[in-house]
Amino acid sequence: MTFAMWQLWLIIGLLLLLADVFVAGGASGVLLVLGLGALGGMVGALLGLEPTGQIMTAVVASVVSLPFVVWMLRRATRGNSGNSITDPRIANSDFEVIEQRGRLGIRVLGDFFPVRTVDGSAVQVGDKVRVDRFEGIVAVVKPQSG
Repeated sequence: MTFAMWQLWLIIGLLLLLADVFVAGGASGVLLVLGLGALGGMVGALLGLEPTGQIMTAVVASVVSLPFVVWMLRRATRGNSGNSITDPRIANSDFEVIEQRGRLGIRVLGDFFPVRTVDGSAVQVGDKVRVDRFEGIVAVVKPQSG
C-alpha cells in the first residue's frame, strides 16, 4: 500500500493534533503548531509542489499559525492563575505536608508543590492542609485542624 504525499502529511498532522489533545490535554501549543504546519504541507502537496516546496509550505504554515495558537492558549487560560481551586480532587481534599529535598510541600496528583500558608503561619511535616490556590509552583494552603 502506497500513500500519496498529501496523505502522509495528513496522517502526520492528525497524529500531532491527536497527541496534543490526548497527551498534553490540548494545551501543548508546540504539537498544535506542528500539526497545523503538517496540514499546511498537505496543502502544498495537493497543489503539486515538490517535496522542498511542501516542507517550505509546512514551515510557513507553522510560523503563521504560531501567533494564533499563542493567542488561543492565552485566551483559554486567562484569569485562572492564582484563582481558587475548582477541581474537586484538589478543592475537597486534605493533603499531608511532606519534606522533599529539604523543602516542605504537598504532593498533588503526583507532583510536589512547595507550600506557603494563607496567613503566614508555619507548617510541619505531617500537618494536614487544604489547597486555597496556586501561585506559580507554590501551593498556598490553609492548615486543617485535627
